[in-house]
Amino acid sequence: MRNTDPRQPSGTGAGRSGLKGFLPLPLPVVVVTFSVFLNRVGGFFAIFLTLVLADRGYDANEITFGLAVVAVCGAAGAGVSGILADRFGAKGTVAAATALSAVLSLSLVNVQEYVTTLVLAGAMNASLQAYTPVAQAIVGEASPPECRVPNFALYRVALNIGVAGGSLLGGLWAAEHMSTLLIGNAVVSALSSLLLFSMLPKSTGSSVPPAAARSTHGRRSQGPGLLANPYFVVVCVLFGVTSLVYAQHTGPFPLAITDAGFSTSVFGALLSLNAVFVIVFEVPIAMGVQRLPVRVPIVAGAVCVFGGFLINALGLGWAVLIIGVLFWTLGEILISPVAAATASNAAPAGAGARYQAFLGFCQMTGMSAGPALGVFLYGLGPQVPWLVSGVLGCLVAALFFWLLPLAVDRGTALSHPESDPMPQNGEHK
Repeated sequence: MRNTDPRQPSGTGAGRSGLKGFLPLPLPVVVVTFSVFLNRVGGFFAIFLTLVLADRGYDANEITFGLAVVAVCGAAGAGVSGILADRFGAKGTVAAATALSAVLSLSLVNVQEYVTTLVLAGAMNASLQAYTPVAQAIVGEASPPECRVPNFALYRVALNIGVAGGSLLGGLWAAEHMSTLLIGNAVVSALSSLLLFSMLPKSTGSSVPPAAARSTHGRRSQGPGLLANPYFVVVCVLFGVTSLVYAQHTGPFPLAITDAGFSTSVFGALLSLNAVFVIVFEVPIAMGVQRLPVRVPIVAGAVCVFGGFLINALGLGWAVLIIGVLFWTLGEILISPVAAATASNAAPAGAGARYQAFLGFCQMTGMSAGPALGVFLYGLGPQVPWLVSGVLGCLVAALFFWLLPLAVDRGTALSHPESDPMPQNGEHK
């Protein structure tokens, strides 16, 4: 049916609006996208922390406890980043977070004592995780509504390329120079901070009318708190549950692969398949789903994530492994940029960083708790994590379908959240 709403572009216009997100990209989006690439390509701390701790002579129990402390600090950093952005502005927060990462990374080079190492490592992970929600708030505010989803996808592609490059470079580096990994981390973080300080405009919002409220890039935000939108809070918790299940790929999944008689190289190859699939397809898929009702890609993505692990209950063979990985990777592609865009669309003027921070906190909590919980369930029975994933998937997908229109509270399409009034009872027209 032909679109007759003068406020929304036609099909041809939709294509042009999607391209407008890339040609030209808003300067704040370019800066934070390149910055996150630098942060991740030099993120040897996060990738090789276990090996760094082992190289310092800590035993398995000390490493396990240390990783738990660092994970908790990371979730806390993501959670408080919105408050910091309200106080110091988004530019000041992301630039200071990367600068602090550089300082802490250098401090860790000469520290060997266990407790001091954990304190510094925890603080460093908190600063690293504080970056992402505020950077996403910058992308959301700088992007026109019709370009948010593809711009968030482009941001994530840069992040994933950085992670892949950092893993490869760090692996080659660590083989000969483990002790200098943290120096490399510090140098790249310092470059990223310098880029943010010098290139990121102080005020970057383009989608919020100036008279409405100060943006998250001003000194103080006056937007209402999260509790003003309880549906969004519940939706973020659901995103956290989805992240918890997604994190099974670093928990029981590798154990199940080796128990099925495959080598660890198979696990590595499957993770590489995940990375390549995300890098190649995330932006095209994001451009394809940006004009759909918000719950369509989210519900479909949730079904893919939960179903991708449920399929393991059939028994691990090559077909199950490949299909399962492709499914939960497609779920990641569908959910991640749309979730970030949903937080931007749901946030009142001036509250973008707080909404992104709460979303990041829920997702980080799920990613942190997921592997340990999954391994515990795997200990109860090799099929238990996958069956639990299926049960949770039915519940989460249904709740997403019901709650997402109420959480966003603006229109039906991701690309034009302001275009249609909210129907009654959360149902789209």
